[in-house]
Amino acid sequence: MDDELRELAASQGGVLTREQARDGGVPASQLGTTSRPRQLVRVRPGVYAEAALLGELDTVLRLALSVAAERLVSDVDLVAAGGTAALMQNLRLLGRDPVRPMLIERKHERPKHHGASRIVLPDETETLYGVPVTTLARTAVDVARTRGFAAGVMCADVALAKGATLADLERLVDRSRRWPGIRAARRAVTFADARAESALESLGRVRFEEQGLPVPELQVWLGSADDRIGRVDHYWPEHRTVAEADGAVKYAAGTGLFEEKLREDRLRDAGFEVVRYTWDEALRFPEVLAARIRRAFARAAARRAA
Repeated sequence: MDDELRELAASQGGVLTREQARDGGVPASQLGTTSRPRQLVRVRPGVYAEAALLGELDTVLRLALSVAAERLVSDVDLVAAGGTAALMQNLRLLGRDPVRPMLIERKHERPKHHGASRIVLPDETETLYGVPVTTLARTAVDVARTRGFAAGVMCADVALAKGATLADLERLVDRSRRWPGIRAARRAVTFADARAESALESLGRVRFEEQGLPVPELQVWLGSADDRIGRVDHYWPEHRTVAEADGAVKYAAGTGLFEEKLREDRLRDAGFEVVRYTWDEALRFPEVLAARIRRAFARAAARRAA
């Protein structure tokens, strides 16, 4: 493929139509598929990308390429949205990743009644990897509307940490106040907190709320001024109880995990209850997790009363 054709592809997000490739001198024998690669590989029917380029792309950039391919053959101005935008923006997505790019039309105004949620305004978009996507705030609100409270909190937490403001999120909720799923979105925006540092921490906070536990403080340093023990994910000061988001791990000397085990021992020695929880508990057994935390509260209360 010559430089002129490569420049044309770059201006279109890395893709070419079949007609553009043929007009640029690429023979039909060099138009292939992912299972039968040639000089150009089909991204979608009628749209191709350079095989050498495709082989270098990670999952997110391949997704951006798919968005560019859909835009190239569309009669309207399409923008990556929902789960597709969330993946491209490295937000935390609960549930299955979208099989195909999720796209909505960009216009300067929305219809007043039906179909408003399927339109995105120019100030609700940004450019990422050469293609338009919904802003962090719009993405988080859309994910909350379509996937529910837990998914919305996971996205909104990261959106805030990445620079979206609470005002941005609240403005989007207000704009979409009559759209399907807006109650879940409003609840997620109110609950969102940029201090959550992992997807599991975000989901854990949701499960605590759903199970009727008190709202914990986040990312709290424990210990005295002279002897800081460390920072914990969730802390209930009135119960002297800590919850830490973690996987099932073994502690080996000389590793970071071993240091974490020592930190946990120090917390317990200082009189704190420590509850570690996993993805499996947060996803499948939230009531078991809540019961473990309540038992920790009870142990702390009994120790104070002794």
